Amino acid sequence: MVISLRTWAFSHPNDVFYFQDASEDNGIHVPFTIGIQTPSQLQAMVLLGDNGAISMDATFGTNDVKFHLFTLMVFDAHHIGVLVAWIITSCQTCDDLVEWLTPLKTRLLRKNLKWKSSCFIVDNVPQELRTL
Repeated sequence: MVISLRTWAFSHPNDVFYFQDASEDNGIHVPFTIGIQTPSQLQAMVLLGDNGAISMDATFGTNDVKFHLFTLMVFDAHHIGVLVAWIITSCQTCDDLVEWLTPLKTRLLRKNLKWKSSCFIVDNVPQELRTL
């Protein structure tokens, strides 16, 4: 799975906002992480997420390697969720969440310097709340 995601990431650079290959650095495990957001999803997040709610749902164990899948959504005028990003990662510590949420926020601010959500809805409170 990691090899195919790595290959996909390098062949779709406009759809990847974050990529970190798994490695060992002085005995410290660096997790595999890929953040996926198409240009149209970025535009939706910029428009609907500015002064709007963002929801992040974490799912674990949906694949053979037990990676975590994070899905981010914003909501339209009818309160219907619009998918705006996915993150697939081998780890979900607070530091890891900040590691990929930071470039996502930077990407949004490049489109609108005043961009700010009204709230951030999470389902895995201990790890995710510490990243806000």
